[in-house]
Amino acid sequence: MERANIRCIRSSDDPALLQLPVLFEVMHHGMEAQGMQLKLVPGGASKWVEDAARNAERFGRLVVAERDGTVVGFAHGAVKLAPEHLGGVRLGHITHVFVDPALRGQGLGKEMVAELRSWFTAKEVSSIELQVVVGNDEGLRFWRSMGFAVELLQMRNG
Repeated sequence: MERANIRCIRSSDDPALLQLPVLFEVMHHGMEAQGMQLKLVPGGASKWVEDAARNAERFGRLVVAERDGTVVGFAHGAVKLAPEHLGGVRLGHITHVFVDPALRGQGLGKEMVAELRSWFTAKEVSSIELQVVVGNDEGLRFWRSMGFAVELLQMRNG
């Protein structure tokens, strides 16, 4: 089996995009099992992929890991502005990172995050933030190994 290729999606007609909705659904169902309360709506995965592709390289970066022509992982990040009372600085926001569970531990997630970090550096962000579902212990370990620390606890009612 060949080594995975990590690359950025640069246009909305990239054929790899056709494979992403299934992976997004797998990721989201896993998040629901770990405590995510908001459910993915029918067609929601395709809507997410369309939005991510439409904004590729303008406001966000979409990275895929491919092996033998199959997408086995993806990562997405976006640039946003902090509120004015916090300085209005540019923030990098990692929205999603997913690697096929059978291929975890091989560095694919770290390689995709490195692509996002490089893009954030070019966009002159002052810091990078992300969210982890409360029951995702594997995710917490991964992000801590990448130098992230818990800052906030998000809570939901209803």
